[in-house]
Amino acid sequence: MSKFVGRQAELGRLVETTRKKSASFVIVKGRRRVGKSRLIQEFAKQFDHYYVFAGLPPEKNTTAMDQLGEFCRQIARQFHTAPAQYQD
Repeated sequence: MSKFVGRQAELGRLVETTRKKSASFVIVKGRRRVGKSRLIQEFAKQFDHYYVFAGLPPEKNTTAMDQLGEFCRQIARQFHTAPAQYQD
């Protein structure tokens, strides 16, 4: 893997969330090919375990419900549970 360059500010913000006394749910989104996955990989190096959920690639007929359904499947797969149903 290549050297991680830049994104220190974003990495620092992620690290800050781990210092909170309450739970956090972080969503990383943005244009394609800007380093979102790599940022998460670098952040995850400090943990023994972590979970990653990725949306469906943008396609003409992909709906919000399709994205939500995929998220439900990924939650079930990561946590070894039956698929849950989320409304939004």
